[in-house]
Amino acid sequence: MRYIALVMLCCVLYFVQAQLLPAIFHTNWLPNCILTAVILVTIFKGRKTGLIAAVIGGSIHDILISNFFGLHLFPYIIVVYLLSFVKSHVYEERWYWSCAIVGICTLVDGIVRYVMISSSGGDILFFSYIGHMVMPTVFWNAVLGGIGHMLMGLTEEKEDYIW
Repeated sequence: MRYIALVMLCCVLYFVQAQLLPAIFHTNWLPNCILTAVILVTIFKGRKTGLIAAVIGGSIHDILISNFFGLHLFPYIIVVYLLSFVKSHVYEERWYWSCAIVGICTLVDGIVRYVMISSSGGDILFFSYIGHMVMPTVFWNAVLGGIGHMLMGLTEEKEDYIW
């Protein structure tokens, strides 16, 4: 039953990222709920589950965007790997920590993606790319991180859960 629920959750996440969010937001302001979910899974469930989520989420996002394969997969894996170093120092019962971590990880994801694009021959400016493509999503991903934190908290088996 748990696997069926996870498959359904992935389908809902895919629908939200592919259909719902582009209808609501402008393309540069489009939040990345797949990245946010990968980060929250890593915070709450650990490195192994986070890496599985990063591979699945990054592959789905690369297929969804249909650009060259790996543009989302590789940064997601890097973010999960870096986040797993500090996971033991994160107090996961506070929603604002999740918001801050999601915002920082979104910035790291954008920097890794910039390095990948520029090293493959793309002629883009760093501050222009970060300011135009990454920073607008940092706020919305942080908001999604807070919402996701509260939803993940509802699934935890703690009686004294603190928002």
